Amino acid sequence: MSSRNLIIVIATIVVVVAAWKTSQQNAPETELIADRLYPELIDALNDISRVSIKTVDNSTELARLDNQWVVANRDNFPAEFSAVKSALINLAEVIVIEQKTSKPENYPKIGVAGIEHEGSGSLLVQIEGMSGSELASILIGNERSGNNLPAPNFYVRKLNEDAALLVEGDLDFADDPNDWMTTDIANVAAKRVQKVTINRTDETPIIASKASQMETVLSLEGIPTGSVVTSRSSISAFGGLLLNLKFENVAAAAKVAGLAPRTIAEVQTFDGMVATLEQFDYQEDVYIRFRFAFNPDIVIAPLVVPEALAATLETLNKTEGSAPVKAAEEVSVEDEVAALNTKVSNWVYALPDHKIRLLDKKFDDLIKPEEAEKKPAEAATSK
Repeated sequence: MSSRNLIIVIATIVVVVAAWKTSQQNAPETELIADRLYPELIDALNDISRVSIKTVDNSTELARLDNQWVVANRDNFPAEFSAVKSALINLAEVIVIEQKTSKPENYPKIGVAGIEHEGSGSLLVQIEGMSGSELASILIGNERSGNNLPAPNFYVRKLNEDAALLVEGDLDFADDPNDWMTTDIANVAAKRVQKVTINRTDETPIIASKASQMETVLSLEGIPTGSVVTSRSSISAFGGLLLNLKFENVAAAAKVAGLAPRTIAEVQTFDGMVATLEQFDYQEDVYIRFRFAFNPDIVIAPLVVPEALAATLETLNKTEGSAPVKAAEEVSVEDEVAALNTKVSNWVYALPDHKIRLLDKKFDDLIKPEEAEKKPAEAATSK
């Protein structure tokens, strides 16, 4: 090789090496790893006593109480055991793919800055053992997108460590307490409802009813002479008060003990169920206390099986402490009432706005002068 060619080769090598060094300095720090994120956690699952999940805007505190998982910041309302178990097992099986940046200025880019930073998108999960020992403390950041990934990939950082990591596995830790609870309260089909009564202090009571199950809508009782209902559908909506009923928040019933309810509503069904709803103002929220009973004296039609009961069976199956559910044709209204009371007896519930609006209706809002109904027809006749 000529000296000229040798110089060219050497110069090329120098340029390549320099370029490689520059790229290494500018690239994110990466170290390939193949190990579990928390290798000892799988053997400690039965020793976990508390799981804390926090973001900038929300938090959930899960605790093990008497061999049951509860949502501690919802007055120890029962948590879904399967959801808690699945999340903890998934965390124990998370695999570290590689080490990423250790530079704090890069944390926000991948979502692993601490939740103490305003606007942080990270989620902090802290897990304690029975003795109060820390078993895991991790910031979960952005999910890495990709269509061909065999499993979800996330950027994470252990709370007291500098290095951010790219990991593989499910990290399903919701910060909303409702995601850890069964929010169903009851599900009573509207066709079962025979009568709804809403009583409020110093207000005309609202009574909406129908004579038979053959009727499709409720009718408002006590309409004064010269008035008509503003809308038949608005009256019939009361029949759906217990339909697909879910809560948005929950608290211990003891918190409203001694308070006077601002509204008392009663729902009666053709098959003898009586549901009482008491509405309370507590701090800045409105909560409802439920009670269920069976009254054989108001039975107009027997429970229709399975159509009318189908909506209730799922609720019965999910009821904590209830006996195994019978076949649909064997379930009585008394069974249903007992299961519902077992579920609701210790709790008060904040309901969705559309349910609260029904309870807040006033009698005068439901009627209008009859003349207002006739005027359009009279105007048409005069033309």
